[in-house]
Amino acid sequence: MNRVRRTPLFAERGSLCQYVAVVPFFELSDTAKLRRLRTLAESALAGYGLKNPSIVYHGFETNLMYRVRTESGQRYMLRLASPGWRTLEDLWSEAVWLEALSRDTAIRAPRVIPNRDGRYVVQASVPGVPDPWCATLMTWVPGRLLGHFLHARNLEKMGALFAELHHHGITWTPPQGFTSRRFEHWLSRGEPNLLVGDGEARVRSGEARRTLERMHTMVEDAYAAADQRDLRVIHCDLWHDNIKLHGNTLRPFDFEDTVLGYRAHDIAMAMLDLLEATDEEQYERLLRAFRAGYEVHLAWPDERIEPFQIGRLLWTLNWVAREEPEWLTESVERHLPVFELYEKTGRVRKPPV
Repeated sequence: MNRVRRTPLFAERGSLCQYVAVVPFFELSDTAKLRRLRTLAESALAGYGLKNPSIVYHGFETNLMYRVRTESGQRYMLRLASPGWRTLEDLWSEAVWLEALSRDTAIRAPRVIPNRDGRYVVQASVPGVPDPWCATLMTWVPGRLLGHFLHARNLEKMGALFAELHHHGITWTPPQGFTSRRFEHWLSRGEPNLLVGDGEARVRSGEARRTLERMHTMVEDAYAAADQRDLRVIHCDLWHDNIKLHGNTLRPFDFEDTVLGYRAHDIAMAMLDLLEATDEEQYERLLRAFRAGYEVHLAWPDERIEPFQIGRLLWTLNWVAREEPEWLTESVERHLPVFELYEKTGRVRKPPV
């Protein structure tokens, strides 16, 4: 699947390291780093007043996750967000939208638990770990990842879930302090354009560069043509493995990308991940099921989703240019057939893995 792994947990961040037992954090083994970060997690968890909680490492990909269980059997997920990955505003916006969804809808998303001070997001730090990590405690989401059950009935449910979220995202009035960020370009987080950007482009002049320039223009034109009245709060990363199937119910999670954006963009990202996980024939069948479930609740967006999918592929290449530049030429060449087919037919074929 062509999902880019984001910032490594133990990459040097260029800040001064604090010292414990003389050894700087970034010189420790991964096991020793996790040991220190567990101390940080326990420190953050102490602020919630849970009764005799146990804490177990769950995993890491950008965020460090721990399973938490109380003496009475209540289950939670404690998330430590890597420094620099999300702002307090981002994480607070996620929390207040989840709270609103819990209050206003039947969507079974996690709830963010405030600590004893009433804060949804806690900046946690301990000696020996450079920079504070933002801690968020959420209710546990039961079930198995939807990616194990990609069939038409579940995609209908997924479409209905998107429609419910999109309806709430435009009818709900966010509180003061909610993020003002908008996903209105294929690069919307302040990243430099390393594909075709003036003065910074890392793709050499030639046919490949010209193809990327045409794709860039078409994608930017699609965003510019989108109906501004359609902007609303969206999840922005609700692919099938950010959803769990529990019984007959879909339970979305991982709302940390909460932002203002377009419905077509939100759908496009999820459907591109679906295309990458299936084959083109199965994808078309599942996309029809998704759309059928969506249209039970809302009209389908006027904008086509394919230009936004091409934008995501440009973002992937831009990430390679920034993080793994030695692979950029090969990655661009492998994506060219996708761009060329789109230019000729308007279809997006399965991208290279």
